[in-house]
Amino acid sequence: MTSILITEDHELFRDGLRRLVEEAVPGARIIEAGDYDAARAALAAHPDLALMLLDMQIPGTRGLDGLKAIKADHPVLPVVVVSTVDHQASVQGMLAAGADGFIGKALPKAAMIQALHAILDGELVVLGAREADRPLTLAPRQRATLELLALGLPNKEIAARLNIAPATVREYVSDLLALFECDNRTQAVLKARRLGFILD
Repeated sequence: MTSILITEDHELFRDGLRRLVEEAVPGARIIEAGDYDAARAALAAHPDLALMLLDMQIPGTRGLDGLKAIKADHPVLPVVVVSTVDHQASVQGMLAAGADGFIGKALPKAAMIQALHAILDGELVVLGAREADRPLTLAPRQRATLELLALGLPNKEIAARLNIAPATVREYVSDLLALFECDNRTQAVLKARRLGFILD
């Protein structure tokens, strides 16, 4: 059974998230926490969690401190921030602090469900209200390729570092250009950096 922890201090929105998760992941065991201390207790009591949805503004912690502490103690657990704050600079800070994804609270239900499915499949999802029409997700290998592209490495060097064939790298690069809707590597890297996928 998939276990998901929802950490949200506003009861109304917590109820909404629970219903959303119930629809997205039928049969999931849902644990709820209304503040940071309750979230830490839930993490300790449920070591088999598949996902944590975290509101950054919960009582008991400040700024990114709670997220950093949770990821330090539970590095393997996917922690996805669900927040009203979806400015790219803020999202980039959350990803740098260890968040495994971001979902804006203002998104339509269908977009949030699609994002949850992608996250549970192991993809990185960064989806604010401005990107609601088309969630932008990267598979782990695509993300690794993107990070090496940002270093200015040619395909041959990327292939060597990732231990894959150059032809596979070309395929990943083509996928990235399509995902970011760009014509070349430089544009893709710039857009990825602006959206918070590349952290300098």
